[in-house]
Amino acid sequence: MRRRHLMLLAAPLLASSVALAPAHVAQAGTAGTSGVKQAVKVTKVEVVTLLKSGETVECNGTPVDMAFDGKITATGPGTVRYHWTVNTSRARVSPGSFAFGAGTSTKVVLQVMDMPAPRNAKAVTGYVTLHLPDQKKSVRSEQVTFPCKK
Repeated sequence: MRRRHLMLLAAPLLASSVALAPAHVAQAGTAGTSGVKQAVKVTKVEVVTLLKSGETVECNGTPVDMAFDGKITATGPGTVRYHWTVNTSRARVSPGSFAFGAGTSTKVVLQVMDMPAPRNAKAVTGYVTLHLPDQKKSVRSEQVTFPCKK
């Protein structure tokens, strides 16, 4: 009986020391890494044209949709901001960001652009550029040309 009584008294002390241990470990783990900033590193940027040149479109004054995929591959944790521009315009279109975790991963963003298709035009052409301002990177798509239906 005495042994059981001692165990009942010791159990709260043991539990409190176990509960404190993770807190001490966490503090020790962060103390060594404080001030160290881990930054995401973009290793590859691609722009893929989803509709290929040569497909005919209606040129009746209604814009034509051109679709592109932006693929960003990065290593390490952090956020990568991006935006698009169309043709020679400097106007930022569809800004956004991706959060990357540890390791290497690829994120894909679909961008559909309305390209003007004036009446009686012979073709609609265009391209987009994907910009990563924090990484100082920009990648342009191939120029696509869609002949107008006659």
